[in-house]
Amino acid sequence: FEVMRTALILAALVAVMTAEVFKMKAVKTESLIAKHIRQGTYAEYLETLFKARTEVLATGSQPFIDYFDDFYLGNITVGTPPQTVTLVLDTGSSNLWVIDAACKTTACNGAPNSGYTKNKFDTTASTTYQAETRTFSIQYGSGSCNGHLAK
Repeated sequence: FEVMRTALILAALVAVMTAEVFKMKAVKTESLIAKHIRQGTYAEYLETLFKARTEVLATGSQPFIDYFDDFYLGNITVGTPPQTVTLVLDTGSSNLWVIDAACKTTACNGAPNSGYTKNKFDTTASTTYQAETRTFSIQYGSGSCNGHLAK
């Protein structure tokens, strides 16, 4: 028993001594409403929203686009050579995924009037990207994400 306890303590010490701290600078974004108020364009923005809603009602469908609230962003690099990808730091999910450059939907590109554009990972520009045959699907409270796993 004593040998096992000593080995466990040694393993714990090695783990603590070799641990690394990763720091990421988080950038707080300004809410879209605050941005329009500051720029003096809030009335025009509301007019644009009203017009867009009227046009959408005619089609019978409504896309979910909401960038009105503040959120935090962080940059990471992926692949070789490194490509910078901006992540929305979401405390409601432990999953990390990046958008593929091949995705052309509004969800992948960002809402045009949000002032926030999304950068994507170009798999063809990475020498270390390795596609897997497995796929994933994640359901969130406000939508979902699906795609292919990679190494």
